[in-house]
Amino acid sequence: MLPIQMVETERDDFDGTIVELWRGDDFIGMVFWDGEIPIVQIYPDEDGDVQDLDVREIQQLLDTALQIVDPNAFDDDFEALREAVAEAADEALDVHPATAELLGDFDARALYRTDDGEGFFRRGDAEGFIEKCEELDLGVVEMEGFDLDGEKLIPRPNLNLVVTPQKMMTWSEFRTFANATAADTLRLWPSRESLVIAFVIQQPDSETIVA
Repeated sequence: MLPIQMVETERDDFDGTIVELWRGDDFIGMVFWDGEIPIVQIYPDEDGDVQDLDVREIQQLLDTALQIVDPNAFDDDFEALREAVAEAADEALDVHPATAELLGDFDARALYRTDDGEGFFRRGDAEGFIEKCEELDLGVVEMEGFDLDGEKLIPRPNLNLVVTPQKMMTWSEFRTFANATAADTLRLWPSRESLVIAFVIQQPDSETIVA
């Protein structure tokens, strides 16, 4: 599941600042100041269904949003907070569309995630991940295999792939080369059920992302 992002904005039909909550292109809701109290409105998804939210994540977001919409919270510390929120929003908007689509499709398929968000996938999902990268013009440039024992990741140093950029190749040639190499390598790795795979991908702009 993609993280929820905050966007600070204003509307003609509202007095004061509004904080909108978004997950990718999906509108979650908004926070605003109404008279003497802060209000949060959570909207159904585009199909009209209830949206499931992580309590800890939404609580942290609401604490920050409250400081933004509170008309009495304008001090030096708050100005720094506003700048940090604006910077985070700009970074969210800078995510490559192909990467956003890939992570949106595969985020929930990760069998395990570390505290810093790195995902680990079963073999079948890993194969689909590589295929999706080729479809979206993304390249798998690193791949590592681990065994998952409960909540413990056991490194397997012999299950490791790094694809080095080739100067004589165009991006499309290198992307296909990298993805084909990853797919061929994965087929040679053990098929045991405990095996999970982690990826680093490269975008057409050469930026690398931990999946």
